[in-house]
Amino acid sequence: MPFPLDAHLQRLRKFWYANARKIVIGAVGGTIIFLGILSIVTPVPTTLVFFLGFALLASEFLWAKRFVRRGKAYLKDKLPDTQAPRIDRLFRKVAHHSKNLAGLIHHHVVKRLTPRRKRAKTADPAKDIP
Repeated sequence: MPFPLDAHLQRLRKFWYANARKIVIGAVGGTIIFLGILSIVTPVPTTLVFFLGFALLASEFLWAKRFVRRGKAYLKDKLPDTQAPRIDRLFRKVAHHSKNLAGLIHHHVVKRLTPRRKRAKTADPAKDIP
């Protein structure tokens, strides 16, 4: 007799394996943003922490990508035109580092949590020849 929760656990595993990257990136990005909120009272550059958190989230979520684009446009609008290259450089560096961080997370966390697919064994034609 099957356990009553087996079907539910199978659905949960299927959801996890399909969305593992989004779940982990969302958790890490949310944690970085939370640390950014906590760093408001410390002498840490809070805006950079926020940008890194949202850039990491932007690698997986469209709403975060829109937020980053609007923030960049807002900064370019409010600061003098001479600062535009610095803003572009800052956003490029933050995006580069967040992509590296997302790659590390995927390689070290997501790949280890998801099961490996077994390859089908193909017949070796060289072994069939007597």
